[in-house]
Amino acid sequence: MQSPKTPSLRRQRIGILVLCASAAVAMSPDVGGGARDRSTALAAELAARGIAAAAGEVVWVDPPRGGLRPFGVDARAVARGVRAGGERGEPTDLYLVDARLSPEGVLLDVSAIHNLTETSGADESKPVLRGEALAYVSRPLIEAASPTVHVLELDGQGLSGGADWSLVERLQHAVTSWQATGRLRGIGRRTFAIDLARSEENGAEEPHPEEPGAEEPRAEEPRAEEPRSRRAPDAGDVAVALEDDSAVVVRAGGREARLPARGVDDAALPAWIRAEASEVARPGNLVTWAVDRVRLVIGDAAMQTVKAVAFTALDFVLRNKEAVTGDTGAEDIAADLGQSELDPPVRQIPIDPEIGWPPAPLEPWVTPPLPGEGQWNPQGGGAFVRQLDGLPPAFMTTFLRTDRSRKATRVYIALWDPRQVELHMMAGTVEPKGATGEAGPGLIPRTPEVMKRVVAASNAGFQAMHGEFGMMADGVMYLPPKPYAATVAVRRDGSTVFGSWSEDENVPEWMLSFRQNMTVMVEDEKWNPFGRTWWGGTPPGWADKTHTVRTGICLTRERFVAYFYGADVSPEALAQAMIQARCSYGIALDMNAGHSGLEFYRVAPTGELPPLGRPLQGEWETEGDVSGLSGYRFRGRRLIRGMGLMNFPRYIRREARDFFYMTLRHLLPGPPLAPRAAPAEAGEGAWRTQGLPQHGFPYALAITEIRPDPARPDVRLRVLKVDPRTVTAAPLGEPGASPPAGAGATVALFSDGAATPGAGQGEGSSIWHSAGSFSASPASPVRGAVRIATGALGSARAVAALGVNDEDGMLIYVERAAAGPSSAPDAALAPDASAPPPAPADPRDAKLLQDFLAGLGCSSRLYLPRPLSVALGGDTDLSGAAVHPPSGPRAVRLTRAEAPGAGRMFESTPIVPHSVWYPLQQKRVRYFKKPKKEETAGGDH
Repeated sequence: MQSPKTPSLRRQRIGILVLCASAAVAMSPDVGGGARDRSTALAAELAARGIAAAAGEVVWVDPPRGGLRPFGVDARAVARGVRAGGERGEPTDLYLVDARLSPEGVLLDVSAIHNLTETSGADESKPVLRGEALAYVSRPLIEAASPTVHVLELDGQGLSGGADWSLVERLQHAVTSWQATGRLRGIGRRTFAIDLARSEENGAEEPHPEEPGAEEPRAEEPRAEEPRSRRAPDAGDVAVALEDDSAVVVRAGGREARLPARGVDDAALPAWIRAEASEVARPGNLVTWAVDRVRLVIGDAAMQTVKAVAFTALDFVLRNKEAVTGDTGAEDIAADLGQSELDPPVRQIPIDPEIGWPPAPLEPWVTPPLPGEGQWNPQGGGAFVRQLDGLPPAFMTTFLRTDRSRKATRVYIALWDPRQVELHMMAGTVEPKGATGEAGPGLIPRTPEVMKRVVAASNAGFQAMHGEFGMMADGVMYLPPKPYAATVAVRRDGSTVFGSWSEDENVPEWMLSFRQNMTVMVEDEKWNPFGRTWWGGTPPGWADKTHTVRTGICLTRERFVAYFYGADVSPEALAQAMIQARCSYGIALDMNAGHSGLEFYRVAPTGELPPLGRPLQGEWETEGDVSGLSGYRFRGRRLIRGMGLMNFPRYIRREARDFFYMTLRHLLPGPPLAPRAAPAEAGEGAWRTQGLPQHGFPYALAITEIRPDPARPDVRLRVLKVDPRTVTAAPLGEPGASPPAGAGATVALFSDGAATPGAGQGEGSSIWHSAGSFSASPASPVRGAVRIATGALGSARAVAALGVNDEDGMLIYVERAAAGPSSAPDAALAPDASAPPPAPADPRDAKLLQDFLAGLGCSSRLYLPRPLSVALGGDTDLSGAAVHPPSGPRAVRLTRAEAPGAGRMFESTPIVPHSVWYPLQQKRVRYFKKPKKEETAGGDH
């Protein structure tokens, strides 16, 4: 019979054997590099694998288990190191290492290494660790970037916003996470940009009141707003700590903030911290997602080879098919456009020669042309695309065939008027992979002011791995600009500009956003001035004739902006479409099906979308709630039915890749005013823009008349609207003075003729114009602001009133049109100071003016005891009668200013040979701050 102590003795003997073996392993010179210190051993192992890391830069997540544990206990470590063989001064990255330790903590093996940061323009600090949370500071080496604080959750990444994901999408996300981190749950990440200048910009600016004894503030140029991304604090002054399991402490510039360890409400952040969106973007469709996964396994060059071979074979098949069948593409084009057959569209005549929109039709390249080829089709005013009131549709579409050897190959074009449409840039949650570790929101701002005006969105440039071409969005630098790269940018006034970045050009102060991609494809209607041979889709060195999905954007000769989409085109065919579209500067954008396309949107409060009158065509039309903005719905449509976009609708949701989105601008005339007195008179409430001194487009002025009181149909109001973005204000000066040299044509003259609001009117205030906007304030809101008129905040004796619309910023002036001082022909002839006092005001009129402006959305309102003296163009009053212009110390002249639109930039950048631009663009973004000359004099070069 076996002794009951036998099992215990057996376990003791096994334990002794394990301890002896552990000691032998620990003393073996062949294990762990002969080092007892696991950090030193790990540093040696990393060096053998091409990563230089010091033992003191290693942080162990899992401590040695010790005791009677089996060999090969899994342990994690994070090492701060540099990839060996890189450029001099290579910045550090953080590497997550999966290791095996003996029970005593001796390094046995390294099974996997994952780069957690991969920042090409930042130095990562040594991380701090508490439990499963890891935090570090990413210090930028790029002049314009902000330092960032990162908090990693090593125990996995939550799918916030992914509640409606399908099982396939969840599996895709798990595989992607496993490839990137070796864990199916991935690693959670939160990023905070440190932006001390932001709180300064958000703080109240000191007013600049008028000097004592002066009637007007000093006329100075408004101070240029310095972009916050270019006033980043010293990165060495930023630190992070994990004090306990519930708080992340960030210190910068003498300030300190405590943030929750998991999850954070953006509204609770201090003004000097900018949080990156934590919601994960939905993965792509299976095909594009699988391509990216395989690319990580076989490498980008091998994947380019596979794609080039496949596309070349497909091109051979399609080319021979067209030769045999004589296919012209007409049937497929009709299907793409949602038609049974092609019908020539009706040419829409421009409503005014000053607008010049739409432009002339495009000349077809392939003959004979198909019905409608090159003819513009208006897009707007319907169920899917919004149109500005009183203006022609802002978007036009057409198609062209631009490959004479393959007549079925076509390019679709969406053209927009940049005077009506503003282009915006949005960085995705993954691409472009930022040089400092900061990713973008990947989401159109969820505010009613933005969403109600969203009209379209499209893909932008290449992934960062394909050239690391520059991107900045809303003042945040993600990748610095590359020399000679084709660039589309947004000015701070909202204009869209195109040009080639010069070799020594810094980011200008006037630039808000920019996106780059390769070199210019078409300049001044000429193909490939820089002599590029690679346009994506093939390995470098191959003849690039690949036919695949390609897209582009251009500025036309008429200064309109066009987006191009070709489902099966070569670089030359895409460029030929740009030439036929009269492009003065054309840029190739992203390519391949699933990554490229354009979608139209119409967004409105729930229940306010126009009726469709038929079922949605699900393959290219959709409708749904706007995520993140309660009470709003959208309706979307692809540019063409056959556009193979992933995750349609794509850009109305959070997106992993960077993209462009377009919004309609606030322009005159606006929606008509609803008549209130019955029966309505012809044209009552409709805004008139024709016959006014506009001096260009967009319009500067709009006028209407309306009877606002059904109980008093004899009372008529004249209403004037002024767009602040189209005018510049200046004091009139001496009587008869002409506009200063360089000023635009006169739009209007104003004078209030009174220095005070008037007895019994209550506290006074003024309307000011500065930097393209109107505002109401008792004193000058900023240095250089020009006073337009002064009035009272109360309306007891008002006979006229001024308001600033809350939504669009338009100045609205309203006065009674009945007989009186404002309508008498000689009212504006006398100097304002000597104008006769107005007749006693009717209290009902004062209440009428108050309710009228409030109903138009003007929370900023001023009331006047006498009407303004107004001279449109300098010689016409609001009734259309000729008048002498107002004069005197309180008179103000509005002159025409150039409104936001589109144009060129960097036009002095030379066309240089391949030997100059190519090496510069091939360099990785390891852009360091340029040392001062005195620092490098006589030093090592």
